[in-house]
Amino acid sequence: MATFCFNLGCPQPSNPAGRLTCQTCGAPLLLNQRYRGQGLLGQGGFGRTYLAVDEQADSPHPCVVKQTEIALPLSSQDSAEAHRRFQLEAQQLATLGQHPQIPQLLDVIENAQGQFLVQDYIPGPNLAQLVQGQPGDEALVRRVLTELLPVLQFIHSHQVIHRDIKPANMIAPPAPQLLVLVDFGASKYVYDQALLEKTGTVIGSAGYVAPEQALGKAVFASDIFSLGLTCLHLLTDLHPFDLYSVSEDAWAWRPFLANPVSPELARVLERMVNRHLRERYSTAQEVLADLRWGGLLPSPQDGVKRTQAPAAPVQNPFSPPMEVWEPRFVLNLPGMVANALAISANGRTLAAACSDGSVRLWNCTNGAALHTLGRGLFGLGHRGAVNGVVFTPDGQTLISGSEDGQVIQWNLARPGQRQPVPVVSWSVSALLLLPDLDTLVVGTGDGQILLVSLSQHYPTKTLIHHQDQVTALATDAKGALLVSGSRDHTLRLWALPSGRLVQTITAPTTAITALACHPLDNRIVSGDQAGQVRLWSPTEVGEGEIVQQGASSVTTLAISPNGQWLAIGTEDGQLALVQLQWQGDVTYLRHAWSVRAVAFTPDSRMIVSSGADETIRFWCLETATHQG
Repeated sequence: MATFCFNLGCPQPSNPAGRLTCQTCGAPLLLNQRYRGQGLLGQGGFGRTYLAVDEQADSPHPCVVKQTEIALPLSSQDSAEAHRRFQLEAQQLATLGQHPQIPQLLDVIENAQGQFLVQDYIPGPNLAQLVQGQPGDEALVRRVLTELLPVLQFIHSHQVIHRDIKPANMIAPPAPQLLVLVDFGASKYVYDQALLEKTGTVIGSAGYVAPEQALGKAVFASDIFSLGLTCLHLLTDLHPFDLYSVSEDAWAWRPFLANPVSPELARVLERMVNRHLRERYSTAQEVLADLRWGGLLPSPQDGVKRTQAPAAPVQNPFSPPMEVWEPRFVLNLPGMVANALAISANGRTLAAACSDGSVRLWNCTNGAALHTLGRGLFGLGHRGAVNGVVFTPDGQTLISGSEDGQVIQWNLARPGQRQPVPVVSWSVSALLLLPDLDTLVVGTGDGQILLVSLSQHYPTKTLIHHQDQVTALATDAKGALLVSGSRDHTLRLWALPSGRLVQTITAPTTAITALACHPLDNRIVSGDQAGQVRLWSPTEVGEGEIVQQGASSVTTLAISPNGQWLAIGTEDGQLALVQLQWQGDVTYLRHAWSVRAVAFTPDSRMIVSSGADETIRFWCLETATHQG
């Protein structure tokens, strides 16, 4: 096989196999003395992509080498910016490459020949080659959506927009491997949400880019649009340019279908490719939710959630009693979402922290509405979304915290009475009442943790080590240890009541989104933005044990008071209930959209969950009857 020269200026880059220097320009042919180029895979505005082989591997290992188009003198000011951008892209690819459906970054090279990224080679045809001359069917499109939407969830959770979603950038490896998304050369790291409002470079493949991306304002939903057009291409074997009717200003793909598709899938595809951003899906989670409700995803054994436990296996004398979580009733919250939930100590009252600034209470037995606090008469209460809510043990007082920075105590015997708790914060992100029943812990949007004495009505300590929003708080059963999680990718353990920082855990590689402490053995459970659920010992922290790796961000965690159940809510609407006593038994429940909060009743027989689908759902634990 020929050897390809990496010199961008070489007029004849092809060389005989085995040469060490280019016969035309004299440049070395082994990149970094180990990678031999064997052919050109592609060339564009971002540079060249080569098929190469690693000659230092135990056996010749195929790989892909990406070279930037321009190599500037090291002394130029532009070179410093090029170096910064290159290192940022390398760091981004190293992080994204941890996903099994994204090529792994193997090496990063900067030398006199230019800048190079070496990635794992994925064998197999791309989807454009797969359907060339033979349009695909609904099964293929459902596979593409099922396997690649979670990948989009993953990259978007890392604030990356791919910007070049198309059939040629999706590889189909040999079965049973999942589809792989490649070519992140056009991707954009959104380190600041304000960047989404600014006009940037117009990037992407003609025909597949969303209207806003064509104007230089790509957003996460732009990738959804491109994935939708990819599906239309697969169904018709036609380029998107041939599927758009200028006269009707609409997509006209149905007349070109070689194989019919179900109305449910057609509706999903139409919304994915809607040219109006407000009418399009904004997240991959939303698409998955509609696919799920339309019955278009695989069976629960392949990762789809349902509202009942899987069918009971054959019992043996040493098996635990078969118990299943059954739906009881649903509360609808038109126009609002419950961001946090709390259940009173007697198990009778549910409180919800709502996105409209209100705090609402219901009867847990029948779902009857009891009170709405902070709305109505005089509009007294929070002026922003409420993010946290806790009951005092006597059930007579409710405490809430909001994005407006306020913490309010509500007298439930006289619901009109309220008393502000004196905290200074521009945003309250989490609340926790310690077992001493007097100390309220307040997590803030700027990374502070405030310890407030409710009897003295005064902050006693401020813990300031987090560098970003405090997203979750938990405590052990005795209240001797406080655990906090943050967007700064750290867990911090604090001794109480002193507030001394005992341990900082930096093993997580992404934002911590949820925490819980086991009520019996004080083990710590954390959930993060990458979908990992980890188990930590408060005395021997180490790296933590990964107990679950999901496809989407963990949004909430809770452990039942009896220590038998772990509830895991995720961004894609799944609520998993893990039986801790009998490891491996998992019940999958669901919301249409992201699960926002969960809470167990004191008897551990009921769990309440809220979702971005504007519902609160009640689930009861029932003992199944078995017939011998």
